[in-house]
Order: sequence, then C-alpha cells, then structure tokens
Amino acid sequence: MAHLVPGFTFRPVRNTDGDAIRPIGLVLHVQQGYGGLSGWFDNPVSRVSSTLWVGRTGQREQYVPSDVRAWAQAAGNADYDSIETEGFDTEALTDQQIENIAQAYADGVRTFGWALAVTHTPGDSGLIMHSDGGAAWGNHLGCPGTLRAAAAAQIIARAAEIVREPRLLAGTGTVSTGTVSTGTVSTGTAGTGTVSTGAGGGADASGRSRAKAQALQRAVHVAVDGIWGPVTDTALQAVRANRHTRAEQAAVATTVDGIWGPRSQTAYIATVRAIQAALGVGVDGIWGPVTDRAFVAVRGASFTG
Repeated sequence: MAHLVPGFTFRPVRNTDGDAIRPIGLVLHVQQGYGGLSGWFDNPVSRVSSTLWVGRTGQREQYVPSDVRAWAQAAGNADYDSIETEGFDTEALTDQQIENIAQAYADGVRTFGWALAVTHTPGDSGLIMHSDGGAAWGNHLGCPGTLRAAAAAQIIARAAEIVREPRLLAGTGTVSTGTVSTGTVSTGTAGTGTVSTGAGGGADASGRSRAKAQALQRAVHVAVDGIWGPVTDTALQAVRANRHTRAEQAAVATTVDGIWGPRSQTAYIATVRAIQAALGVGVDGIWGPVTDRAFVAVRGASFTG
C-alpha cells in the first residue's frame, strides 16, 4: 500500500516509474524558486520529481508515495525519499519548514525505521544533503546550501521529540509511546485510553508479547514501539526469506546497495542471532525449522495486520 505522510496534501504526479522502495532516509533539497512544484513534476518534459515539498509559510505537499521511487537525486533515488524546500540557497529555512521537515522525518522513523541522525555518507540511514551524493546524485554540490544544511541537527532533534510524543493508535483507543533503536516504552494512562499493557486477566501475557515484539524490532532495526505492525513484519519477513534484497539489507543494518557481499552476510547472521534470542530458541545464526516454527507461532499471536 502506498504510504503517505500524515498532514501532507497528496498531489500525485506522473514523473515516477512506480518502482517500490524501502527508503533508508531523507534527502534535503532546495527549490531555488517559489510556489508548489506539482505542475513541474507532472510535466514529462522535466523528468524530475520529489517525494515531498514544504513551503515557507507552512504549506506541505506530497507528490510521490514515500515507498515509491521519485526522480530527485539520480543514483540516490532507490534508497532515499526526497524533500524540496521552497526558496533559495541564500535563505535559511523558516521555522515552519523546519517543523514540517521534522514531522516528515519522524514519520519515516516510525514507518521505515530511519536513524535519528544526520549523515553525509550515501548508503547510511539518516537525514542527508543532496550535495553529499556528489556526481552519482547529479553533482548538485550547492544543494541545499550551507544555510539550509545548518538546520539539519535541529530537524533531527525535533523529529526525536515528535517520535517520543504519545500517539493514539488508530481504532484502538490506546496510546503508544516509545523511542527508536534503544528506547523504552512507558506505561500509564492518557485521556480515556490506557497504554497497551494488557487487558482483563491477560496483562502479564500482553506485557511479555510487547517485550518480545520490542526485542524483534531492535533486531531488525525498525522503530521500537512493541507493536508488530506491517513495518515490523516486512523487515522480519525479509530476513526470513533471505533473498538478499535491499529490504533485507536495511533490516540487517548493512549498506543498502543491492550487492550481497561478506558485510551483508555477517550482518545477516548477527540479525538472525538477535531474532533467535528474542524468540527464545537456540542461537546459532541459522534460520532453520526450529527458528521458523517459533517465529510463526509468535507472529500468529502478535501481528496486528
């Protein structure tokens, strides 16, 4: 299912090949102009598009779903989403732009497990500048410019705050809180809904299930909230299938380049060992029948769909 960032107005454009991706981060761009870009990105002559756009006074638009490849940074399109920022490289980002970029980034953390980090290394998860990609990304060495790049740390800090904010889980009346990678999930009450720690006489079992889901989420490097949803399941299934895909590389936290070499294999073995430890089976780094039966059993009891 195409993923759209909450709060952004979706204006679909033709300039995309429609290829599915599992992005590992977000590339910051500068528009070098004013006004929305849906018309230009819908024009086949331009042969460009971006995932997102933020205006100077709070406008937010999405042109390509977050899990579909846009045409923004050449060789980087297969690994990253992109966000255009209205204005010029001689202008700093406005407060509204910083907030909306942070909101979009926080959604990527929750949905795809992006690292809460600024990176300048293509292939690493995080917020990265268009210029960091060099010639392979179109040789746009002045994009987004030093003034806008200087806001990167502030954007990540704000995204981290957003990720930690309680969220009402759709259709459940419960509140989920938590932090990514090494975070913990707090319990308590909020409004009329309670944080999910179990219901009726099953509180202990629910708590164990949540803890197991958290351990598995850490193993495959997705957002840790104790809820085995589609993002968690996709990452775990990629490791289970072991087809050496980019999605599997992202799940085992190695360089996402589509090339399965020794580093990818080492990361895979370490990830399987972490999964086995979480499942409570023998830890040998080999996904065999015992591991698979335990996985199927836990998934059947925990997957929220």
